[in-house]
Amino acid sequence: MTATNTLLPFRPQALTRVALTALLACALSAPAHAQSNTADSERANVLFKKGKLAFNDGKYSDALRIYSEAWQLKQSPDIAANLAQTESELGKHRDAAEHFAFALAHLLPSTTDEQKKALAEGLQIEKKEVGTLRVTLEPSDATLSVDGSPVTLPLTGEIFVEPGEHRCAASRDGYESNQQVARVSKGGSQVLWLKLKALPGTDAPATAPSNAATVPAEPAPSPGVDRGTGERSLVPVFVGGGIVVAGAAVGVAFLLSANSSQSDANRIAGGLMGNNPCGAGTPYASECSALHDKNSAIDSARTVEGVGFAVAGAAAIGTAMYLLWPHGSSTTARAWSPTVAVAPGATSLGLFGRF
Repeated sequence: MTATNTLLPFRPQALTRVALTALLACALSAPAHAQSNTADSERANVLFKKGKLAFNDGKYSDALRIYSEAWQLKQSPDIAANLAQTESELGKHRDAAEHFAFALAHLLPSTTDEQKKALAEGLQIEKKEVGTLRVTLEPSDATLSVDGSPVTLPLTGEIFVEPGEHRCAASRDGYESNQQVARVSKGGSQVLWLKLKALPGTDAPATAPSNAATVPAEPAPSPGVDRGTGERSLVPVFVGGGIVVAGAAVGVAFLLSANSSQSDANRIAGGLMGNNPCGAGTPYASECSALHDKNSAIDSARTVEGVGFAVAGAAAIGTAMYLLWPHGSSTTARAWSPTVAVAPGATSLGLFGRF
């Protein structure tokens, strides 16, 4: 038996319904969302209660319809969490991930640590079924679309998509559009940096004074600063190199930690008997609890591992771009965008652009 099989008891269906129910019950007494008027809020609360009854009766399709109607009226964390739970039951993992993420990002002050943990576990489980795009826009107010559909970038920068290939495009008035193709696997993630280049004449410097005598003299260059002489400061290279080393060190450290936890999880799982040893009424309560902790530790370590290697890779690309970028009197225009893809057990780097 492998450690993967023991994750079944922690699917959202069986995951912390008690904790989520407590969270949602408390949320009903919260003020209405700023975008909802009083009538909409009251109607949403009525639908919320009906949706809970349908969910508890196992009528998940009815619960989804009711919660979706409530969500259109009032976008609040209680409705988002119940909607996510229902979508998870119906196998709508991408939608469930979005609503779990919303609930976590808009927690009420009365939310307990246990309730927050239940939502976080639900999100992590759903993210294993979909792909994640971590997008950075420059400028930040650029318009983003995925596969031709406009997308509002969440504060976390995370967009959940079905595994496969997706076309991501950013645009803004006065800038050249930037489009990239992202390929993300199930449970994997890819980092995209969509940087737009200003069109000629749209970001022109202020008009120079007509009287040349009033133009102030150019200040003397600071030590180590390139003023068009062909020389380049090495300070950014040293800084970038340090980030590469630090990121790689973090990645390696958490890689070893994840491997160690995986070994412990395999050892614990090997001692459990039966097809569903961690189900209801299990005689292995302590072992299953320890196994759950190990699996959580593995997920956390893998995430930090990926981030560490991603930071190291991004720093390496940035340093290389700094060294290769034309300077001095060169006017060659280049637009480069680094990407970092992180998937379970693998990290890859890429560099898109025009040369």
